[in-house]
Amino acid sequence: MADIANKYSFSTAALYPRSALESLRLIAGAGFLHAELMPQCFADASESFAREVEQIKIHVASVHYPLAMFSMLYNASPGMAAEARAFGAGLVRLCKALGTEVLVVHPHEVQQDPTMQALIEQPIRENILHLAEACDKAGVLLVIENSPKGVGRTPEGLLAYIASLGAPRISPAVDTTESCEADIDPAEFIKKARPAHLHLSDHAGEKKHIPAGEGDTDWQAVKAALGTFDYGGYYTLEPLYRYYLEDPEEKLSRAYAFISALIGG
Repeated sequence: MADIANKYSFSTAALYPRSALESLRLIAGAGFLHAELMPQCFADASESFAREVEQIKIHVASVHYPLAMFSMLYNASPGMAAEARAFGAGLVRLCKALGTEVLVVHPHEVQQDPTMQALIEQPIRENILHLAEACDKAGVLLVIENSPKGVGRTPEGLLAYIASLGAPRISPAVDTTESCEADIDPAEFIKKARPAHLHLSDHAGEKKHIPAGEGDTDWQAVKAALGTFDYGGYYTLEPLYRYYLEDPEEKLSRAYAFISALIGG
């Protein structure tokens, strides 16, 4: 496998509703050298935010396009599309200022009706392509994450969706829980999709996005799957925030111990 030293990361999304800065401090305090930033407001996605992050000894390795703003990106209204493109350009500038390598988005809803394709889907695709072009110019890798519904449900569907966009430097990302929700073993999904980025969390019955190591996922199989194509990205833990509402320091320490033992052991 590629050099994995110090490539363990944790998502600020798991520490909601704490501020992004507080979340980054907690992640750094647990020993992580890297984090994934999920902006929760426009201020978190501004270039001025990068100057505040400089005070924290942590590398924001990846940024997840804010879930709260996805309705901007996937909007066919000309006015909102223009605002989404401006926001996306700012998000890429933030990535550049932070030294961020990866920007994560989700697939949009693919339409089958020709009229919907022309009037709704095509403008949305153009929004995504605009973001992809900005990422490419900035040297940021745009990745598209699998989803338990729609085109990203299977490895084949996710790869075909990315190919259909026809943009340079877009790669797949795999979320282990989303794979489980689609009834596909995460290790098999990883082998077929060969992701450039990972979101790691566990799954058990109806419980999803639980802390990695506390569910039914075969993590040794996941590790072995990553070795089949020499994965060189970050190992980003992304559990659901409800599991970190209390005692975050202790739980973050356990998370670091789990991922470092799994990947480095």
